Amino acid sequence: MVAAIDIVDIEDAMLARVNAVNDGRLGYRIATLDTYGGEFDEDLPKVIRRFPGLWVVYAGSGKPEPINTARTKWRMPATFAVLVGAQTLRGEGATRRGLEAGGEVRQVGTYRMLRDVRRLFVAQDLGLAMRPFAPGAVKTLFNTRLNSQGLSVFSQEWHTSFIIDQVPDPCDAGWFDEVGINLHLTPDDGEADSKGIVSLSPT
Repeated sequence: MVAAIDIVDIEDAMLARVNAVNDGRLGYRIATLDTYGGEFDEDLPKVIRRFPGLWVVYAGSGKPEPINTARTKWRMPATFAVLVGAQTLRGEGATRRGLEAGGEVRQVGTYRMLRDVRRLFVAQDLGLAMRPFAPGAVKTLFNTRLNSQGLSVFSQEWHTSFIIDQVPDPCDAGWFDEVGINLHLTPDDGEADSKGIVSLSPT
């Protein structure tokens, strides 16, 4: 039986896939590899000092569709995004194109990072019970200068879906078939004067 998965499982698996090759096999090293938590909205100058960076984030879900007649299993369409960022003193163009010489990456650009992300994720299910990733829209988040540095950040959407099961309601009487009741009369001698069983099953 395939284990059920959730959003956090997919995010963790995405990070693990990138981390597995972040040992020089990409031709460069990613300095920051993490889930995204609004870093670009908080302290951008601090964040770019840790470029090149790559973040993954859950971007939202579409409307689930039932996949059985009992409507206890649903297919949840989900979108994730990978953000890549690079910076350089050479200007905005260099942050996108990078600097390569003799097949060696001297300074990685966001175009190269996007290409590597596609190679890592397109048609991959990450070993999880999910539909393989399909690539989505690429968006420019930053393409500017900050102080003396060129800055480039892109996001790439990735679409998948997975099965969610109906979660039992803890208030559902089905969790408890019967309840035992003991009645004690005053004065109480510690022994139940009457005992009974109340059925909670629907009649």
